[in-house]
Amino acid sequence: MVELGTLAVLAGYGFTGLVAPLLGPRAARFSLYAASVATLIAALYATVKVAPSGGYVLAFNGSMVVDTFTVYMLSTAALVFALAAAATGRIVEYWESGEAFYAVIGLMAMGVIVLGLSKALYLIYIAWILAAVSSYVLVALYRDRVSAEAAMKYAVTGAVATIVLLLDIVLYSLAKGGLSVSPRLATADPMLLTPVVTLAIVAVGFKMGVVPFHGWLVDVYGNARPLVIAVASAAAKVIAVLLTVKLVAPFAAAAPHVVLWSAGVLAALTMLYGNLGALLTIRDSPQKLLAYSSIAQAGYILAGIAALAKLPGVDNRAAIAGIALHTSGYALAKLASYLGLERGCDYPCRSWDRVRGLAFRNPAAASAVLLALASLAGMPPTLGFWGKLYILQAAVSASKLLATLLAANFVLGAFYYGYMIYMLFQPSGRGPVLRERPGLLEAAALAAALLTLLLGLAPGQAYGLTVYAYNAG
Repeated sequence: MVELGTLAVLAGYGFTGLVAPLLGPRAARFSLYAASVATLIAALYATVKVAPSGGYVLAFNGSMVVDTFTVYMLSTAALVFALAAAATGRIVEYWESGEAFYAVIGLMAMGVIVLGLSKALYLIYIAWILAAVSSYVLVALYRDRVSAEAAMKYAVTGAVATIVLLLDIVLYSLAKGGLSVSPRLATADPMLLTPVVTLAIVAVGFKMGVVPFHGWLVDVYGNARPLVIAVASAAAKVIAVLLTVKLVAPFAAAAPHVVLWSAGVLAALTMLYGNLGALLTIRDSPQKLLAYSSIAQAGYILAGIAALAKLPGVDNRAAIAGIALHTSGYALAKLASYLGLERGCDYPCRSWDRVRGLAFRNPAAASAVLLALASLAGMPPTLGFWGKLYILQAAVSASKLLATLLAANFVLGAFYYGYMIYMLFQPSGRGPVLRERPGLLEAAALAAALLTLLLGLAPGQAYGLTVYAYNAG
């Protein structure tokens, strides 16, 4: 049944990407929505089926593996795609490339699912390319100069990441003695394991915006159409986390110090750069602020990756839970915040003029942004809070220095998120306030923001998530 569910989900997204656009943008939107709902149902069934069997099962003669961590992450992606389908109807359908918007998301979803479930390295690489290329096209779909420039920078950087990933897969296969993800190693030679782990983090670092591979991110997330970035930024972190955990986890026991210090050093640089960048450009534009915050959030996730190192006393279960909760909270919060900017800030969103007073002009959009920022800042009881708490708990057990840097950066981030919340309630100075009638976009943004709160009420479930080739090793 797990195999049939996987095929059904892939067929649904395949129909959305290849057939539904021929029937018009409305049909493509409903197809994306239906495929995402089917994915959530399949994920629920897979969780019930997989949890009692050690947390994972092999499928398709061992070429795919379904574990509870992957199911959790794919459920987050499905929620993002479903809410995106609900939010964009009355906007994207009037674009010249309206059908393509849903088709590209459908193809991206196929890539995410195959990447998450694949055990074979060649399938992982093909899925990465499909998901990555889809994200570049998605950024360019609005068809203006800013979007074209952002997509070009994104694609060039992505091409470098794809080459680095290919090199890493070659070395990975040498270390494993085959083209399959598994807990077994063919060699424990540190001269081989060190570049394998490091190159995996570097390759995915391009996608996540990890310093010093972040050059594209501020230009793309800070300037392109917020409606598009709402989907692209949320999906990018899910893709990156799935691939990083899949590639790094098998080496957590064989090369724990390499995992800890390669990921830990990059985490420190990334979160510090992202938070300082947001603080230094705090008055420039709200969208650029959110772009820099995406870099900082990537640093927090990397700190969780560092704590996967299987060293005495390290709370690895907290690291897995923190990575899952934080990534899920990030994806939903970024979706909500960028959708709120789509409604509350004139594109291109390069000043605070329209954001100022949004709480009085459009309370629904402002409420979504408020809850999303609270989650990104780590306010209890949101997903962002629990993700940061678990990552901090794991970091304390792995490296006191890394934990101290994490705590300090949490405080820095809270300041500029608080500033953005403050601006929502400031008078606009544009005369009488005209109430805007909320629509589907506000409803989807508010639903995403509320999910960060509702899912944060049961964080303990993430503490028992299983990662194949990590827990099984």
